Amino acid sequence: MRGTSRSGTWLRAPDRDVARMRCDLERTLHDGAAADMSALALELGLISMAAEDPDTEARIDAALGMLRRTIDDLRGIGSALYPPVLVSAGLEPALRSVAERRDLRLRLDLPRRELGMEARSRTGLLVVDHLHTLCPGSAVRIRVRGRRFVRVRITDEQPGWPGPRHHRAVLRCA
Repeated sequence: MRGTSRSGTWLRAPDRDVARMRCDLERTLHDGAAADMSALALELGLISMAAEDPDTEARIDAALGMLRRTIDDLRGIGSALYPPVLVSAGLEPALRSVAERRDLRLRLDLPRRELGMEARSRTGLLVVDHLHTLCPGSAVRIRVRGRRFVRVRITDEQPGWPGPRHHRAVLRCA
């Protein structure tokens, strides 16, 4: 949800339940469908190597290409729902990963101490969702402060837009 004030736009982070649901969905896609499709791709690769008919081998290779693209698409959807790097490596690597994939110039000002799990998850999703709204080549500054009450300030400058936009959020975390 977004509202506007004189100081910019207010962003609203997903609540605990939504963050947990998004993480679970990403895990299901990655550990379920994408993992099963990867196993199928390996099996098709082995069958292709054993095929003696060139037409059959070509059809298997075409199916393998389609399967690999589908796996990449599933991983992309899962990553948009909840970046897996956020759980494994933390807030900074997750934001840098998304910015790199979206071709954004990112400047971070994060707390010295790592945020707690809930704060990291909800803050990460708030910022990642915003990064997904920006066009490639945008410059983004993100400042995060606090632990129990996390304050987020995002300033973005998109190519072709008249000047920077300012966004803020405050999250209450346990």
